[in-house]
Amino acid sequence: MIAGTDAQAIVDEIMRRLGRNVNLMDGRGVIIASGDRDRVGEVHDGAARVLRSGVPLAVTGAEAREMRGTRAGVNLPVRIGAEIAGVVGVSGEPAEVGDLAGAVALMTELMITQQAMRAEAEWRARTRDQIIADLLAGRLTAAQWRQRLRLVGTRPAAPFALYALRPGLDVPADAMGAAELLYRRLGSGEEQVLAAVDVTGTLWAVAGAAAPASLRGRLQEMRRERKGACLLDAGTAADFGALLENVRRGRLALRRRTLPSETTLRDQETSVLLAELPDEVGGAAGERILGALPADLRRTLWAYFTHDRHVVQAARELNVHRNTLVYRLGRIADLTGRDPRVFADAVALQAALYLADLG
Repeated sequence: MIAGTDAQAIVDEIMRRLGRNVNLMDGRGVIIASGDRDRVGEVHDGAARVLRSGVPLAVTGAEAREMRGTRAGVNLPVRIGAEIAGVVGVSGEPAEVGDLAGAVALMTELMITQQAMRAEAEWRARTRDQIIADLLAGRLTAAQWRQRLRLVGTRPAAPFALYALRPGLDVPADAMGAAELLYRRLGSGEEQVLAAVDVTGTLWAVAGAAAPASLRGRLQEMRRERKGACLLDAGTAADFGALLENVRRGRLALRRRTLPSETTLRDQETSVLLAELPDEVGGAAGERILGALPADLRRTLWAYFTHDRHVVQAARELNVHRNTLVYRLGRIADLTGRDPRVFADAVALQAALYLADLG
C-alpha cells in the first residue's frame, strides 16, 4: 500500500474529481489519508472487517455508532494484483454513495499502480545513473557489472559498443531528459542498452551485441537536436575489461573543449595521448609552442589542420581569400618559429592546439 504524502495526494485527487470525502486505510485498517486530516492514524473497524473478509462493507450511520473510528459509508478492498493492499472508504449513507464506491475503488487502484510504476521508473533511472558513475570511475568488476545490470533488467552482452553524447559547452545539461528520450526512441530494444547521464551532462550508452541497429541513428538525431553537441563513437569492446579501457579513453577524448559534431576514438588518438600528460606539463608545453599567438591565428590553425592542411578548403571555412590564408600561415611561422606548412612543425603546432584545448 502506498503511504504518507503519496496516499494523501491520491485521496485529495479523488475528492477533487468526485466531491466526496474519502478515506484510505492500510493493511492494518489504520487511516493513512483522509479528507478529514484529524482522522489520520485512527483504527477503522469497518476497514478491519473488509481486510478479514475480502468483501465490501456498507455501514449506515446507525451501525457506525457501534464501531470504532467508523462513519457511515461504503468500504471496499483495494487490490493490487492478487493482494489486498488496503481499503478505501467513501463517506455517506450507503444508499447515496453505493454506486460511486466501486468507481472510487477502481480509481484508487489505478492511481496506486501509477504511483508505484513512477517510483519504479525513478528507482531504475537512479540505479542506472549510479552504474554509469561507477563504470566511469572504474569501480566495477566484471561480476559487479553483471549483478548491477540484473538489478535494472538490462542485459547488454559482449561485444559492447560505447557511445557518449556530450552537450554543447554553453548549453545547460538536461540530465534526466537525454537518457529517457533515448529509451523512448529505442522502444522494445531498450533492454540491450544501458544509458545514463554523468555529472557533466554527457549521456553515456553501452550497447550489447543484440542492441537495435537504430541506436547510432537515434543518438545522431539527439545530437542534431542539441546545439553544439558532440557524439563520440568510442568503439567496440570484446569483454568487460576492454570496455573499461574504452571508457577511460573516451573520458580523455572528451576533455577537449573543441570537438567535431561526430567523432571516434580512432580520430581522437592524439588527443587521448596528450590528455594523459599531467596538466602542468601539457599546459606549459602548449603555451610554450603557441606563445602569444592571437585568437584569430589560432582559429586559422584549427581550420588548416581540420582540413588536413588543404589551403583552399580551410580558406573557404574561414570565409577568406586563399592568399589571405597563406599570409596568415606566414605570420604564424614568424610568431612561433614553426611553419605549419612543414610537417614536423605542423605536428608540434597541432599538439599544442590540442593541449591548449583540454578542459
